[in-house]
Amino acid sequence: MQYSKEDQLGRICDAVNDLALSDAKVGSIGVVERVDLPDDISHYLAHLGFLPGTTVEILRRAPAGDPRVYRIDGVEVGLRNETARHIYLSLTPTPTGTSR
Repeated sequence: MQYSKEDQLGRICDAVNDLALSDAKVGSIGVVERVDLPDDISHYLAHLGFLPGTTVEILRRAPAGDPRVYRIDGVEVGLRNETARHIYLSLTPTPTGTSR
């Protein structure tokens, strides 16, 4: 799902093409564009590797859908949707016919 002018919290989004990490499908890959969270949480996520320009892969989700597991810098990290919906990325096209 892409947000046009405002995200779910009513904030103006800088880029229309950015997708919330929580909305990305399992198996997709993207590049982190921005993290819109308070400084203490942003710093924690930065230590985990969630920095602009970093590639993240959506690996799997829990049976109930939350949390999800992501691969970033070779490390698997679990995040709840409440946090992941404030991390925005641009999806990277994946080659057709490849399996993971």
